Amino acid sequence: MDLSNNMENEFFKSIGKLTSLKVLSLYHCNINGTLPHADWSKLKKLELLDLSGNKFEGPLPSSFVNMTSLQKLEISYNHFIGNFDSNIASLTSLEYFGFIENQFEVPVSFTPFANHSKIKFIHGEGNKVSLDSQHSFPTWIPKFQLQELIVSSTTKTMFLPLPNFLLYQNSLITLDFSSWKLEGDFPHWLLENNTKMTHVLFRNCSFTGTFQLPMRPLPNIWEIDVSDNIIVGQIPSNNFSSIYPNLHFLNLSRNNIQGSIPHELGQMNSLYSLDLSGNQLSGEIPKDIFGVGHQLRFLKLSNNKLEGPILNIPNGLETLLLNHNRFTGRLPSNIFNASIISLDVKNNHLVGKIPSLIKNLSGLYEICLSNNHFEGSIPLELGELEDLTSVDLSQNNFIGLVPSFANSSVAFIHLNNNRLSGLPKRMFHGKSSLVMLDLSYNEISNNLQDLIHNLSYKRLNFLLLKGNHFMGDIPKQICQLIDLNMLDLSHNNFSGVIPKCLGKMPFENKYLKSLLARFSTFDPDPNNLAQSPDLAQSPTPVSGPTLNLQEKANFTTKERTDTYIGRVLFYMSGIDLSHNKLKGNIPFELGYLTKIRALNLSHNDLTGKIPVTFSLLAQTESLDLSFNMLNSQIPPQLSMLTSLEVFSVAHNNLSGPTPDFKGQFSTFDESSYEGNPFLCGPPLPKSCNPPPTIIPNDSNTDGDNDSLLDMYVFCVSFAVSYISTLLVTAAALYINPYWRQAWFYYMELVSMNCYYFIKDNLSKVFKIGNM
Repeated sequence: MDLSNNMENEFFKSIGKLTSLKVLSLYHCNINGTLPHADWSKLKKLELLDLSGNKFEGPLPSSFVNMTSLQKLEISYNHFIGNFDSNIASLTSLEYFGFIENQFEVPVSFTPFANHSKIKFIHGEGNKVSLDSQHSFPTWIPKFQLQELIVSSTTKTMFLPLPNFLLYQNSLITLDFSSWKLEGDFPHWLLENNTKMTHVLFRNCSFTGTFQLPMRPLPNIWEIDVSDNIIVGQIPSNNFSSIYPNLHFLNLSRNNIQGSIPHELGQMNSLYSLDLSGNQLSGEIPKDIFGVGHQLRFLKLSNNKLEGPILNIPNGLETLLLNHNRFTGRLPSNIFNASIISLDVKNNHLVGKIPSLIKNLSGLYEICLSNNHFEGSIPLELGELEDLTSVDLSQNNFIGLVPSFANSSVAFIHLNNNRLSGLPKRMFHGKSSLVMLDLSYNEISNNLQDLIHNLSYKRLNFLLLKGNHFMGDIPKQICQLIDLNMLDLSHNNFSGVIPKCLGKMPFENKYLKSLLARFSTFDPDPNNLAQSPDLAQSPTPVSGPTLNLQEKANFTTKERTDTYIGRVLFYMSGIDLSHNKLKGNIPFELGYLTKIRALNLSHNDLTGKIPVTFSLLAQTESLDLSFNMLNSQIPPQLSMLTSLEVFSVAHNNLSGPTPDFKGQFSTFDESSYEGNPFLCGPPLPKSCNPPPTIIPNDSNTDGDNDSLLDMYVFCVSFAVSYISTLLVTAAALYINPYWRQAWFYYMELVSMNCYYFIKDNLSKVFKIGNM
């Protein structure tokens, strides 16, 4: 329901007349503005009030009090601010209070509930927990026993103590204090005092010390999450399974835990999800972890110092994340007969080939084997897995052809940094949902036309072919990929001209929101958590196996190669055609790429002028046109570009003044223009307006002296040169008798010829004279 402002005001003004009202729900009515002052206190029979999912803002009104029969108050997902001390203190019949995702300031002492005796559920995730006014911390004994206390905080800097009233709680079932900046060690006494506890979450609470076990068994504990703390020491190796016999979810990730993984964890047959990633664990994985009869579905041991072989895994395991360790050997043979949905073993020292048995992983969603030592060809069966969405086999030693993915719904393909040599005839099907194709740094020598034909009309955002042997022209059909965000064809053998139609492509992600929603997180099988009746009835969502797709791409911009990861990747756009053999003029249409952030055309054979339209590249941060044969003047309009951080036209044939030395162009040094001898203006040392040369009006005496001095220098130089020539010739004739003999023979021949020439001509002259 969408209430207009007038209806809202009229309704709330008359609300005090509804004295017999028991239930009022305005859930998701799109009401905005502040909650009006009204006669709320007259609603003495109101038992349920739901204002959640609206756009309320500001503090709760002072009249929002004394609803003495109110049992459930739900005001979550609004924009309320301030504190609710006086409001909540008067609602003494409350059993449930929900204020999730507002901007309240919740006092750490929880004193607004001091007069309550019936409150059982407090849900307030996403608000700010802070010290009480004047930084006091009053001690009080509660009259109630909570069952659920879920108040994760947005406080980032202030360290807080645990509320004292928790010392008197013994009926808690769920406790979530995530993102509180708490002091001291993990409060094990909370678990011992509340034997009914099922879920305890202290994520990102700055706990220190070691992780100790309680003194007595706690059979009701289902989930423990103390990730993102500063816990040190080792995981307790004794009695873990007897203390927590029914533990399903254990998350100790992102701490500073050392030592080995205890064998005791292998005896926890109820364990469903185990996350020990981001610690300093070493040694091998205990065999017991993969014992028969285990319920383990999610295992994450990433970012540790674990080593040795990866042992056989249980058939029921669905998510196996072992990346960034030191594992060696081959993948276990039975891994290809399991129920794996997500497999990540990147950044290890694994070897061997991928067997064709991978076809048995029919539910495989993501596979990441990058940065290992795998070899051989990529099996064709990999491309036939229908549910496959992300493939990362980069930085290995794979050879042969790129497999065909014509039968899969793959969206992300990373095969870069291998030794692949060719492409299949048909790589994708007509309804492919491909988003990224990274074949950089291989040995592929196909014509790009073949690949583009496969990619036509796909929703492709990233095409990265850097460092291969592609040849021929860049086909115009590449412009059919209208959803491209990033195009990298650098370091190949492309020739011909740059297609003009590239300038008509938006290079802007029109589907950004849907992509982020689709690929930022993925639950391999949401129904898995509900397979057990007990799991389905758990009071709060459990932290089950969630797959984080941190897609990445390397792209050179701002004179360096950066790796764009996750959400940042989808905001990046750029074209890199550098280090090819492209010729002709730069199409002026490229200036219409107003959303592009990086454009690199360097190290080609481009000629002509820099297009004036480049002044329209308003969002471009890096523009590199260096090492070409561009001529004429740099368009002065480029000085209007305010986003440029890197600009280079070095080593061309440009002439005339540089752009005005202002704005972003005042940050560029001489290296941006070097190698253009006819350029002038700042920051170059050559001025475009050199001072005129002044010829001094010297006296006649000075002119005569200069003339005499020049003549003297000339005579001395001539004499020295003449004498030096004679001496060198004489020395050579003296030293070498063969040269001397030849010299005298030659001189005798010349003298005889001269003698007879003169004699004959003189006789002829005398005869003519006598006539």
